[in-house]
Amino acid sequence: MNVKHLRQYFLPASYTIFILGFFFFPSSKFLSNFYYLAVAFPFVILILMKKVYLRSLFSSRTFLLLTIYLVYMFCTLFWADSLGLADLSKYGRRVMYILIFIGVTIHLTRSYSTFIQRLLVLLCCTGSIVAVATIVLYYRQNPFPSTRLFGYGLLHNPFKASSLYGIIAIACIYFVLQQRTVKMQLLYVGLLVTSLSYMLLAQSRGPLLAFVVSMLAWQLSAWLLQGERHLNHRNKLLVVLVLISVVISALFIFNPEYFNLSFLTRISSRHRLEMWEQLFVRIKDAPLLGHGLTADARTTTSDGFLYIHPHSVYVGTLLYGGIVGLSLVVSIVISALWQGFKRLGTPINLTSATMVLYGALCIGPNGNMLIHHVKPFWLFFWFPLALVVASEIPGHPLHGEYMTPDETG
Repeated sequence: MNVKHLRQYFLPASYTIFILGFFFFPSSKFLSNFYYLAVAFPFVILILMKKVYLRSLFSSRTFLLLTIYLVYMFCTLFWADSLGLADLSKYGRRVMYILIFIGVTIHLTRSYSTFIQRLLVLLCCTGSIVAVATIVLYYRQNPFPSTRLFGYGLLHNPFKASSLYGIIAIACIYFVLQQRTVKMQLLYVGLLVTSLSYMLLAQSRGPLLAFVVSMLAWQLSAWLLQGERHLNHRNKLLVVLVLISVVISALFIFNPEYFNLSFLTRISSRHRLEMWEQLFVRIKDAPLLGHGLTADARTTTSDGFLYIHPHSVYVGTLLYGGIVGLSLVVSIVISALWQGFKRLGTPINLTSATMVLYGALCIGPNGNMLIHHVKPFWLFFWFPLALVVASEIPGHPLHGEYMTPDETG
């Protein structure tokens, strides 16, 4: 395989398989190894052969803040209570893999003007097919809909699976708004209903609340648009939001027991408050710079439950990186949102910003840290951020003013 084939065929294909692999790869370790060998390694080869130039990345304010954050969090290892060469190697590689992922995403969207649209189409279709199969197989053996939906492989955790399907739901709405024919609109409406159904059946409150807030922000942004074309956009979005409300209402009407499900009163909320209260006591000992990435984040609740991490990326960042680390995370999110929402007339950028908002809300009540090996949050946090960074780079296709519906694949 020569360099031309590596750049034009292998890397786009392997990256696509990697993104879709969140839905069918058996484990995070398996997907991570695939990413290292089939995505990261080929991209590094292209960089060394000067076939990819990354200097323009630093014209993005969001990317600059993101890089500062990753480097700073890595540096917290040097004032942690325990530090070994294994820790430096582990977190050094994680930082590098995240930067490579963002670089590959930007490179592919820059090299192929319709790459992101085609990728999102495949993501919507693959996710919906897996959702239908999972729902059918799971509820053949469990009561419907009172039993919480658990997926398979990387989708076993309901929170992570629901978070991924929130990204797919946002992508489906984007395509509904962009399509000109009723047939294609109905197709993506069907995919949207499938994604929402999975989220509801997974019974994870965080992603559901994040999705609702993100939709309200999207609708508010749509109302700020001017012109006849944007009036049609607003009307379509309003119809989609009404449809979402109908789907949720129908679930409650035909299955009133859903109101009484444990997820509405689950003890995890109380546990989180207890965990965070204990962790804030430790945070006060090093409020500015934190305790370092290797700090012990284990907590035990009053009823004996042991938790090994904070169940909040923001609380975890405050523990590991202090106020400085948390300020950098917040700055990254604000920068990305500003970049996306300030270009209200560019549908793909507005969609990316909505995804960033959704991802930023999802990691609030769950997770541990952002510097991690391949995990589902790469798809609902780092991926939207990469799209926003791409839109900030002059000359990049996503930097354009408007993409027509015909370009959505």
